[in-house]
Amino acid sequence: MMRVASVTPEQHPVSTMLKKVAAKINARPDLHLKMELYVGGTLGGDLEALDQVARGAVQGSAAGGISVLQGYNAKFGIEELPFMFADRQAAYKAMDGKLGEEVGKLAEQHGFKVLAYWENGFRHFTNSKRPIVTPKDMSGLRFRSAESKIRLEMFRQLKASAIPMPFTELYQALQQGVVDGQENPVGLITSASLYTVQKHLSFSGHIWSAIPIVVSKKWYDALNEKQRAALRDEFYAARVEQRALIASEEAEQVKFLKAKGVQVTNVDVKAFREATDPVWKTAEPIFGAEWMAIARQVRDGTAK
Repeated sequence: MMRVASVTPEQHPVSTMLKKVAAKINARPDLHLKMELYVGGTLGGDLEALDQVARGAVQGSAAGGISVLQGYNAKFGIEELPFMFADRQAAYKAMDGKLGEEVGKLAEQHGFKVLAYWENGFRHFTNSKRPIVTPKDMSGLRFRSAESKIRLEMFRQLKASAIPMPFTELYQALQQGVVDGQENPVGLITSASLYTVQKHLSFSGHIWSAIPIVVSKKWYDALNEKQRAALRDEFYAARVEQRALIASEEAEQVKFLKAKGVQVTNVDVKAFREATDPVWKTAEPIFGAEWMAIARQVRDGTAK
């Protein structure tokens, strides 16, 4: 039995592709492996899901970012470095290449096996107070943040307040005014109905987040080679369609959000890059020289 958890709503591309992979695995009687899905946060948030993977209560998780693993090692926050990825292709190249390889090695040291890197997408700011165009517009706003040193430092540099909380608590926090805003990809803003409690969407693309497909290494190693190969191949192959779904749906989702009354603006990316550059300077002790060198190569477009 392979139980896989995800916080993504039923209609999100991650959930869609999990269902497709599960259907393919379950259609192969020769594998003697049945996959069950628990989407929409039914087993709790990302941290709870990973804890259950570590304990063996579930076997896999479509984690809402590499950074979700930071509780095991701070270096998993590498994807949070602001404006590291120039575009989607740069992100795909990095995660299918050296950066993804290094993250995978580190995950194995902590008892996890990464089968593939799917896409969560570029994160953008939303809030209920005002349009955000320049960094000064962030001042004084309260944002929900993941429990991430790098993301919290980013908000500090932007002079905004950051309140860590699980994604599963976000909607209510926005509804009740506990926080003014949040940052997530357009797909999640739409599928989780965050637009009903947010008036402004500011296209910043400050962080690109992966969806690492993580399984228990102990459980994975106990499978036979045919089972391991099937899981590796299916999840890895599915990344192409899943990423394409994220990208293709975004334009339609923006139209939908505008129709729902959300005011969409573009931020001054150059100004935001400059305002968040100190985050990179403070990150070296966390990630070390080797990982920072890889990150800078990704940012500069010279990564292999």
